[in-house]
Amino acid sequence: MKKIAMVILLAGAMVAAAPNIYAKEAKDLQGIYEECGIGGLLFPRWPIGASVSNFTWDWGLTASTSGLTTPEACKGGQAKLAAYIYKSYDSIEKDLAKGDGKYLDMLAVLSEKTTEEKDMFIQDMRTKFREVVERDDYSSLSRLEKAKLVFAMVNDLADNS
Repeated sequence: MKKIAMVILLAGAMVAAAPNIYAKEAKDLQGIYEECGIGGLLFPRWPIGASVSNFTWDWGLTASTSGLTTPEACKGGQAKLAAYIYKSYDSIEKDLAKGDGKYLDMLAVLSEKTTEEKDMFIQDMRTKFREVVERDDYSSLSRLEKAKLVFAMVNDLADNS
């Protein structure tokens, strides 16, 4: 019972302090809990699920930290891209293998590539993906690890543009 009371007290204190802590941020605490951290990645289209997940997982510390340090990585940009790659990994993998497809098209859109940049983006992704698939350990990687590799490839291409 003491533990529940402490959790409720802590949550109340965080909510009460949120306007001061996040005054300079575009997101309020609710936005951070719904859009950032683990919950934002797991439940990008279900704000309540994201909030509950963030609070349950680590009392919202990951969401708060990512919301403060990298607010642009929350809903929209990087979080949406990461969630898409993870959820659609198998289809993205197939599209990368054949060189086109709707999942690869959406990857280009979420990576903010223009129509003119799309073909070069896909070509570069296929080259990088081929290198990853040829690694000895590729088949033993989990879906999450593979998705992280694709996410890193997209970010690497963005950094090199």
